[in-house]
Amino acid sequence: MFLRRAVVVVTIALVFAGFQVPAQAGDYTPRPGVTFNSAVGTDAKQDMIFDKIVRSIRSTPRGEEIRIMSWNIQSFGAVDALLKAQRRGVRVRALMARSNAVKVHNPSWERLRKGLQRGNRTRTRDSWARLCAGSCRGTGGNAHAKYFLFSKSGKARHVAIQGSANLTAASTNNQWNDIYTTVNREGVYRYFVEIFTQASKDRLAPRSTSYWTSGSERFVFFPRPKVDPVGSLLDRVKCRGATNTRSGRTNLRILPDAFREERGMRLARKVWNLWQSGCNVRVGYTVMGRDVGALLRRPGQRGRGVPLRHMVQDTNGDHIFDRYFHLKSMSIEGNLGRDKSSWVVLNGSANWSNTFGNDENVGTYYRKGLTSRYQKHFDYWFNWPGFARTGRYQMSARTTQDAVQEGRLVDGLLFGIGPINGVDPYANLDMD
Repeated sequence: MFLRRAVVVVTIALVFAGFQVPAQAGDYTPRPGVTFNSAVGTDAKQDMIFDKIVRSIRSTPRGEEIRIMSWNIQSFGAVDALLKAQRRGVRVRALMARSNAVKVHNPSWERLRKGLQRGNRTRTRDSWARLCAGSCRGTGGNAHAKYFLFSKSGKARHVAIQGSANLTAASTNNQWNDIYTTVNREGVYRYFVEIFTQASKDRLAPRSTSYWTSGSERFVFFPRPKVDPVGSLLDRVKCRGATNTRSGRTNLRILPDAFREERGMRLARKVWNLWQSGCNVRVGYTVMGRDVGALLRRPGQRGRGVPLRHMVQDTNGDHIFDRYFHLKSMSIEGNLGRDKSSWVVLNGSANWSNTFGNDENVGTYYRKGLTSRYQKHFDYWFNWPGFARTGRYQMSARTTQDAVQEGRLVDGLLFGIGPINGVDPYANLDMD
């Protein structure tokens, strides 16, 4: 999956695509709430998430701490900011998946690792950059979580940022992402620090699945959750009787990035049933399993399958995804459980696939304003004309039996393993 071509693409993007660190950010204070970026448009829109993270790094004062876990760290600008933070007396600690240092050439990571080692020679505070062989807090799987912790940044203390964005050039130049920030919330921050401390040991944690709940927020860390946070929400949805929607139907906006494999099929059945039961459902995706696609497109009592949108771009016609939605979110507006006027958002790092063995971060928020922002964000891009409604990526779904006979359903990918019909959907995804 880690292709040389993708490394070249991302390296070029890093150097030439305006991926710059803000010139002055020392007095920056991160604000709470959601931040979206766009892979198209102005540099400012593309860099919304990257700028927030790097400015937070640059505004962390002497004597404070920065902790970062990212599936991939590949940005010279971010590494520069982290090394400068260490030189002014900040303790910097970073975790990354081993595959992104071994299977691909990653000079940014090597510069960070060696730079932090050299900086420790003249300082008592122990900074480091470490790799996890698989899941940091479990066995097997991958270190796929993405969160950023600052004991202080600007005027804010106890800053915790989590979402879908890695600390990479691709997260800005090639992807649409989201992050959610809490500030001055010591309980949330201490919980994230506890998870990070466990992950830094790269061995099975006493409780590999961990939950933290306060008020309208809930955070879950994989691996091995006993309850699927997505499935448990979908099980509570009632499609009619909503008092906070014009139609009285419950609205679901689903952006899982990758939607495939056994878990993807379980969730797809729930989504299809909700659509047929009258829910207002829309699904945007980047990679979808053949079997998942066939199920969601299957007609039912509403006469057609679930409305789908392949939210990717091939700007140069080489049949490789150049820009794509990387969010792993779901928003629900309507009848949920005993509340006929619910507003809830789920976000984080976990795709709708067999991710239970990974380190993943998932946040769930019961909040009207936040849900509305996700709903509007989704609807705008779902209807954006830059994503063709039909075309080379909208291949007709086939039955599971046909796909198995063809030998193309080994891992449930809609487009099979490697290039099929000239399309390799993973060509640029090894940096995501």
